[in-house]
Amino acid sequence: MWRAIRDAEGSEESGGWTDTGGLIPPLEQVAPVATDLDQFEDAPDSDAEDDRSGSVDARLEDALERVAHGATVSVPAILLQRGLTLAFTAVLTNAFAASTYGAFALARRLQRFLLRLTMGFRSGLSRFLPNAESDAERDALTTFASLLLVGVATAFGGALFAAAPLVTELADESGQFESFLRIFALGLPAGVWLFTVTEILRGIEAVGPLNLTMRVGFPTAQLIAGAVATYAFHDLALAAAGVLLAMGSVGVVAALWLAHSRGFRPRIRGADAGRLRRKYLRFTFPLFVGGFATTTQRLGFYPLIAVFLSSVAGGVFAVGVLLGTLVRLPLMGINQFIPPVAAALNEEDHREALKRLYHVTSRLVLVGVTALSIPVVVYRETVMGLFGPTYVEYAALVPGFVLAQYAACAAGSVGILLTMTDHQRALLVVNVGITAFLAVTAIPLTTRFGLPGLVVSYVLMLTVNNGLEVAVLYYLEGLQPFTRLHAKPLVAAVPLTLVALGVKAAVPGLLAALVGTAAGLVAYAKTLQLLGFTRVERRLGATLVERYREVLSKNWESRVA
Repeated sequence: MWRAIRDAEGSEESGGWTDTGGLIPPLEQVAPVATDLDQFEDAPDSDAEDDRSGSVDARLEDALERVAHGATVSVPAILLQRGLTLAFTAVLTNAFAASTYGAFALARRLQRFLLRLTMGFRSGLSRFLPNAESDAERDALTTFASLLLVGVATAFGGALFAAAPLVTELADESGQFESFLRIFALGLPAGVWLFTVTEILRGIEAVGPLNLTMRVGFPTAQLIAGAVATYAFHDLALAAAGVLLAMGSVGVVAALWLAHSRGFRPRIRGADAGRLRRKYLRFTFPLFVGGFATTTQRLGFYPLIAVFLSSVAGGVFAVGVLLGTLVRLPLMGINQFIPPVAAALNEEDHREALKRLYHVTSRLVLVGVTALSIPVVVYRETVMGLFGPTYVEYAALVPGFVLAQYAACAAGSVGILLTMTDHQRALLVVNVGITAFLAVTAIPLTTRFGLPGLVVSYVLMLTVNNGLEVAVLYYLEGLQPFTRLHAKPLVAAVPLTLVALGVKAAVPGLLAALVGTAAGLVAYAKTLQLLGFTRVERRLGATLVERYREVLSKNWESRVA
């Protein structure tokens, strides 16, 4: 079956998208660099092989620098975003009863279910913008994608608004829950608009504006709206409306920046408009259909909570997922700009560079994810205490949420690579199968064991899903994430764990979490240093340091002048 899918996809016309849009410089402008070839291939023994190796090295260096630069700039912004989101959640959980916040969180996740479905049409922006042949083609793509996304969001929002009384009845919730649902239904197009604009920023690799929009602007506006609604009016419905107003406003500001600084203009008609629309739909429609499966995997737990559990369970699950996604930070950083980079490498058939890019980025992700996971698990009671005493009672479930995200991150950007190598149909088949598996396992586990059973289902879903995606990507493209070097962060995790546990036993409360995390990370870094870094990693670090030193030097000189 997979071979049939691969052959069918390989027979599709590429549509002539050969220009990289300046994302990858000509090879004569990029000097070949020394890389860690030992774990991938033998040294070349002829001039032809040496030239080929130099070409791969140059492509790899360029791709790694762009992905790593995006991650380096994005990770602090994502960390700020997570901090602001945690603060927003803590404001609400400490100011309102657990059942009230649970109803709010459940309604928001049900809206997010429809938002994620709509986002199935979004990935075409990252796939095609890097290879747009002209500004007119770029504008036509973004205009069509924006109209498509907002139109689908409006239809879904209207359906949710009309179905709110029925959903409330099925969930056995109060009228307050119905009000939350209708507010989030009306605001669905605003949320989709924000994510559409940020995808355009990602597609053109606008690192700074993307982070200012999604990582700083929106969470800051959301926190302000939540704080005002909570402390000035003590009205959670007003907080829900404020969140949606923040999303729409930030999205409009980002769109105005695109128009002013990058010259984006609406373009509905044109000589190739019909071809571009068909090409975009041909690529994204399988992703949209597959979104029903992937969204059910990610957010289908909330309908189960609504039917089988309580609003308190909904709030606890939402907080647990939020904590679990903290460990996802390194993957999120890498994923900021790996879609357009991988799309460009795939378009120009640079297979070896793409394979090695996957090896290095997945290893870097594993280093970061391991460092973040262990402190959250060791100090789980202290972390859950930030949200109020009710949530501390459920601290035993935190390792499950963290383990699920660890399994999701260990394979790196596997889902993105399947999409950017044009295997969206294979991804659709995988996700339909995983969703069927989830339906068979999650309902009995939830009805028999309650919230712990639901968390077990969450772990199973992410683990099996990513494992199967790795297998499919390897079969279709020969790409897989792991090398023997991936064992280094696992070895370094041992002293990190021992130090964190030792400090927890000796020091009480919040101080233990702060001191133990800091000391454990120092031990982790020292162990990694003793184990050694590859030439690829050293070269990448040196390149980034030199890049930022030059930027800082120029800024300092301009200020002095």
